[in-house]
Amino acid sequence: MAPAVDQISSLLTLINDAARTLEAAYQTGCGHVPSLDDTDPHPLDGKLSAPGMQEAVQVLEGACAQICATLARPNHTVLNRFFLTGLEPSCLRVALTFKIPDILQETPCGMHVTEIGKRCGGEPSKLSRILRLLSAKHCFREVERDVFANNRLSVQLLASDPLHSLGLHMTGDTTEGATKLAEVLADPQWGSSFLPVNSAWNRVTEQPMSMFDFWDQNPEMHEYGERFAIGMLGWGTAVEAAAIVNAYPWGKLGPGATVCDLGGGVGAMSIQLARAHPGLRLKLQDLPDRVAEAESFLWPAECPEAIKENRIEFKKIDFLVEPPIAGCDVYYLKNILHAYPDPQCLKILRGIRKSMKPGSRVLIHEYILQTGGHDQPADRRLKKAPAPLMSNYGQGRIRQYYLDVSLMVLLNGKERTLDEYLELGEQAGLKFMKVWDFGDMSGVELCARDDE
Repeated sequence: MAPAVDQISSLLTLINDAARTLEAAYQTGCGHVPSLDDTDPHPLDGKLSAPGMQEAVQVLEGACAQICATLARPNHTVLNRFFLTGLEPSCLRVALTFKIPDILQETPCGMHVTEIGKRCGGEPSKLSRILRLLSAKHCFREVERDVFANNRLSVQLLASDPLHSLGLHMTGDTTEGATKLAEVLADPQWGSSFLPVNSAWNRVTEQPMSMFDFWDQNPEMHEYGERFAIGMLGWGTAVEAAAIVNAYPWGKLGPGATVCDLGGGVGAMSIQLARAHPGLRLKLQDLPDRVAEAESFLWPAECPEAIKENRIEFKKIDFLVEPPIAGCDVYYLKNILHAYPDPQCLKILRGIRKSMKPGSRVLIHEYILQTGGHDQPADRRLKKAPAPLMSNYGQGRIRQYYLDVSLMVLLNGKERTLDEYLELGEQAGLKFMKVWDFGDMSGVELCARDDE
């Protein structure tokens, strides 16, 4: 059945309203809307989105994709949006590997591809074709034939930006691993396995251990782990993970409340909490190398006042073996559970349950995977997109599905639905309290099952 004309009109209205909302936010915030040709940071780029901006972007992207998929010939859409886009990561990897954005920064008005080739060692005519494809996707700008310049998107790929490291990881380990996904799923043993050593990454690398273990246990691979850690800083900034600093009521926990950042790496999120909420007492727990790096280098440089005022404690842990520091008010887990299969998640949560005191909370900060249906219980319902968009925003929230499949490829991990988080909590002796909206990501708050 052909879609009703009013559905197209509704999508056009959503597109117009979302675009106007974003335009107004830029005008209010600094007086002008950024141009794609800009290479200097816009005043709002380094700030958390104003209320309504993230929602407007999600609606805009979702509605644009849906109206194109509706009105274009289906074979046209399948060819352009699914078959051919697999080339984009490889082209992007060329730009990252040869540090082309850094080269173009030397000549803001544009550089001929012959000169680009001299600087980076790449064959000019091939580089031109690759950069032309990326420019058509609005990453780089073709000023005139074979003359390219940076733009608002490509400057995010400078070697000094954490997104550069994230890009090398995603266009390397993730993209290469994904080429073996169908093969692994067809394997009678590996296809049904959720062990981290039976991932598509293992198939392509032929390594018998999980990706993180391989990086940690082989000195020549440590740069991969370091690159990944830097890349995750870029990821956190891009998805505005810091929204939790203001969106969760940390101040209502009371003076001296303790927050255990479990598996928090070097404490990037804890530093932001320490700055915004000086009344909190923070406990950072992770593997020895990460804790040592945090205590010796990052915190003395970025948040020395927390050390001086005894507001931060560093303690190493293997949370698959031992419970965290006992008696904390909040046990905070950011992007931890999605890297592990259910049995290991239960070990982590049961360890936390042993350490909890009456009134303690567990706060899981990850994506809550939304399905396209309308089957979520009313008291737990996640925010849904306005009709006629798909209820999960479709393309507007595609990142959670990309990350879900990436985790499958690399670690046999996964993002989870709300019901899956609650089932894990129930098995660990925890009960559901609330879902928090942190913008792009969400929070699931749990307490002890016998805690009234």
